[in-house]
Amino acid sequence: MSRLLPRRRLSSSSSGPTAASLRELASLLSAGRFHRAVDLAKSLLLSSPHPPGASVPDLYDALAATPADADEPAEQGDRRPHSFLCDAASALVVASARLCLPDGALRLLTLLADSGAGAGARAPLPSLSSCNLLLESLLSLGRHADARAAFDRLVVAGARPDTFAWNKAVQACVAAGDLDEAVGMLRRMGRDGAPAPDAFSFNVVIAGLWRAGKGGDAVKVFDEMADRGVAPNRITFNTMIDGHVKGGDLEAGFRLRDRMLRDGPKPNLITYNVLLSGLCRAGRMDETRALLNEMASHRMVPDGFTYSILFDGLSRTGGSKTMLSLFGESLKKGVMIEAYTCSILLNGLCKDGMVAKAEQVLQMLVHIGLVPTRVIYNTLINGYCQIQDLQGAFSILQEMKSRHIRPDHITYNALINGMCKMEMITEAEGLVTEMGQNGVNPSVETFNTLIDAYGRVGQLEKCLIFLSDMEEKGIKPTVVSYGSVVNAFCKNGKIPEAIAILDDMLRKHVLPNAQVYNSIIDAYIESRATEQAFVLAEKMKSSGVSASIVTYNLLLKGLCKNSQIAEAEELFYNLRNKGPVPDVVSYNTLISACCNMGNIGRALELNQEMFSYGIKPTLKTYYALLNALGGAGRVHEMENLYQQMLHKNIVPCSTIYGIMVDAYARCGNEAKLEALKEEMTEKGIAINDTERTNFDLDRSIASPVDCTVFK
Repeated sequence: MSRLLPRRRLSSSSSGPTAASLRELASLLSAGRFHRAVDLAKSLLLSSPHPPGASVPDLYDALAATPADADEPAEQGDRRPHSFLCDAASALVVASARLCLPDGALRLLTLLADSGAGAGARAPLPSLSSCNLLLESLLSLGRHADARAAFDRLVVAGARPDTFAWNKAVQACVAAGDLDEAVGMLRRMGRDGAPAPDAFSFNVVIAGLWRAGKGGDAVKVFDEMADRGVAPNRITFNTMIDGHVKGGDLEAGFRLRDRMLRDGPKPNLITYNVLLSGLCRAGRMDETRALLNEMASHRMVPDGFTYSILFDGLSRTGGSKTMLSLFGESLKKGVMIEAYTCSILLNGLCKDGMVAKAEQVLQMLVHIGLVPTRVIYNTLINGYCQIQDLQGAFSILQEMKSRHIRPDHITYNALINGMCKMEMITEAEGLVTEMGQNGVNPSVETFNTLIDAYGRVGQLEKCLIFLSDMEEKGIKPTVVSYGSVVNAFCKNGKIPEAIAILDDMLRKHVLPNAQVYNSIIDAYIESRATEQAFVLAEKMKSSGVSASIVTYNLLLKGLCKNSQIAEAEELFYNLRNKGPVPDVVSYNTLISACCNMGNIGRALELNQEMFSYGIKPTLKTYYALLNALGGAGRVHEMENLYQQMLHKNIVPCSTIYGIMVDAYARCGNEAKLEALKEEMTEKGIAINDTERTNFDLDRSIASPVDCTVFK
């Protein structure tokens, strides 16, 4: 039998394993004590000064050279039998795999597989089970190409890999993204002497196809299971249901659930959690109760993940009361709410402003054993800041510190944001200093919050200082950082400075977005520099930034303010033909302008056009039209429009009533005037202070920043 490497005598002075340890390993293998031999082999490999790639083949060669009778010198002993060499190779491969040091095993496998290429007899390969362990080790280490190469080497050497080995090779292909090869291998299984696939074989491929967005191919492979006589198991069904649900086909997921109920295997908790997740993502929260009842009918208790799914879905729809009800239900059922689920529940309550209730929930969970995390405390701190309860926020901060949980940049950013919203900017700056003292680095969001806050109160120099501080600290300002500064300068009428900042953004390769350009365009419009606004809009488009409908609404506003109604109509219909599609602000701007110019007929036509395009008028729309009709003495048309407004479920405000009161007073219709005043009194609407000018309305239309009036 040919040797792999040149023989060399080992002694106690050798840098490799001692002769005694080598004899012990050989003795264990000869006695069939395989597991003990593996443990000793691991120790020898770890103590070797050579890398595993070299030491494993050397150790194998040394074992092969040991005599059958340990008392005889190696040169005179009988050669080791085939079974001993197979066990020796297997033990070394297993030892390498369990140590997660597979390189030596790979080298040994290569040498053994290639040993029969010459005239000598082929050395025995390691056992299939040891090679399977090697494949598994390679996969766990992410060495997918090596796993596939090892499998191919076994096949070429004449080994007959079993289903487990084929599955590992298929897994390697899927993990490497070679789905075509994975499907090809799956279809070769059960043919030409290859072992038949099992459910695991299909599950790996199906899961990989879904992850790659190839749902149609996943369905085809799933359907092949029946043709090849392989029964899907729960994992198969759950993978298919999950794929359909995430792909948006919730009904297909439920059809597979029905098939499981009918033919087996029965759905498990994972099945129901996947379906509940789909219902929540689709906003079909009213259907979750029926699914929970179905689970109960099968004596299936929801787990913490079930409640995480439900809490997350309810937090999207503002279902705080239902969340609290489910929370109580979970306590009664003895379901332990872990930190992840708790954070979702608290976040949902905080989003609905129920921060104090969220804190009570946390206290209840802590009482029964929950250990709060930084995420949980950050959720509560942010919740209190959002409702401007800084005392509550800092109380949570102190509790957090008392539990030796170190605040991070998210903690401080929430507090800084809360303080800035309450115009406590100096105090917020103090927190930035505290961050540094506590070893917490400010983030880009920290600076953006302060820049925006100082911009809102007109401290423009401070904005520039913080922008500079960011760069000094190695934090690259973002488009949000620059956008806040640009907006601040524009709101203070400093358009040239805003343009300079825009140019600085471009020099520093920070691409402005539509909001940045819109801030400057709006400033131009407010200063009646409409021509410059159009020039900037063209520059915006030429720089690769698409103008939004807000951009065009601002330009419409500028034209209307200059009484350029014909040009505004032309721009409006260019939008209708080329996009972006006009929205309610576009129509309100043009309707208001037509009313101001006395062209009420055209304004009414635009109102009807809105309906034909499915755009719902707002209170602003009706204010402009009712004010124009009332002012023109067209009381009957005003009344019809008022009824239309009510029919559209738009609630009139005091200003609308004021328009009608004035109209009835001017035409001397005392009966309708008194009836209207009585209606106002019943609704608790003050009769006085109801005047509003067209000029005021015009200022409120199409502004990208301040559109709060009449919301």
